[in-house]
Amino acid sequence: MASKKGKNTHLEHLEDEILNNGHAGGEKAIKILKELGSRLAGLGGPAISITTKWDGAPAIVCGTDPSDGQFFVGTKSVFSQDPKICKTQSDVQRLYDGTLASKLSLALRYLSNAGIKGVLQGDLMFTDDKKNQSIDNKGYITFRPNTITYAVDPNTPMGTQIRAAKIGIVFHTKYTGPSISQMTASFDVDEGDFRSGGSVWAQRATFTDITGQAGFSAQEKEQYDAAIRRAEGSLKLSGALADSLQSGGILDFDTEFKKFFNAYIRAGTSNPPVKQAYQDFMVHLGEEFDKNIIKLKTLQAQAKKAGRWLDMIDKMESNKRSFEMLIATYFNLQYAKNIIVRKLQQVKSLSMFVETSSGYEVTNPEGFVAISGGQAVKLIDRLEFSRLNFTVPKNW
Repeated sequence: MASKKGKNTHLEHLEDEILNNGHAGGEKAIKILKELGSRLAGLGGPAISITTKWDGAPAIVCGTDPSDGQFFVGTKSVFSQDPKICKTQSDVQRLYDGTLASKLSLALRYLSNAGIKGVLQGDLMFTDDKKNQSIDNKGYITFRPNTITYAVDPNTPMGTQIRAAKIGIVFHTKYTGPSISQMTASFDVDEGDFRSGGSVWAQRATFTDITGQAGFSAQEKEQYDAAIRRAEGSLKLSGALADSLQSGGILDFDTEFKKFFNAYIRAGTSNPPVKQAYQDFMVHLGEEFDKNIIKLKTLQAQAKKAGRWLDMIDKMESNKRSFEMLIATYFNLQYAKNIIVRKLQQVKSLSMFVETSSGYEVTNPEGFVAISGGQAVKLIDRLEFSRLNFTVPKNW
């Protein structure tokens, strides 16, 4: 769900689990939503962890290589088949170049003194790119590692720490194992796994609601439970179809559904009624096939591709109700998830802005990660943040 061969290399959106893992994925998503609802309502129950998803870049993996006891830094490529592991400055220059090499060079220099136990992964927030900046007539220390501009009052304790630091990082994953290639990921980073202070500003991503702002009232919990019941109802009517996506029996519908749902997000469009979405998806399939057919050089190949499109349309029309319920399940999971996200967004440790052509606008955290049973999914208001991620140019 969250990793490949035990590595935290990619996280999936909660609602995508119905496409990734069929009926079982939908049930897992609903289970996580129920656990989140219980936590926010203060009801206890099964343990579920929440971390804040910081909009840092790049991802940094660092710590002690068990094979030789040496400190190293790298990106997620430390886990690739041809790993890029930097233990010296010459390693950095040999394996990387440009801005990435510069950032890894500073990471190697300063994080080696941060008392890191084992191997940790985190999001790099700043190195030598902090700024003193005025936003809405207020002075801040700012840094923008990716899409969001983070801003801190320089006259606060956190502002003092960030001003003094040469590097900032937020750790969210811990690795254990006899060698880097054999390591497995967990999300239980402990405060004692690193030191923060002086040249290093380091934080854990663990979500903490010290204000109580993220709690559900009784009425809010009732509305949330109703949203989950809708997701359960539509899943019952679409589970068999969702499973067939996994077997390859219905061609590439799972891939095309992801592209289709992302198109709504890119356009900044709210989810339409399910029947309209069903028709929109048929149009999407036709447009995708048109683009692919044009690229083919022979009439035989074009005819074969067109035949495949007709097969897909026939499958949809023969299973129209199930397809509509699959779309409904996706939308229902997304709706319930967004209730959780909006609650969690009320708790902020830093001011956050997004830079537009007309100045800065206040924004929310990138999102959150829910961890249940050792598996993790992303909780993101995709209409807000993912659209920005698609459209706001990156600085590095």
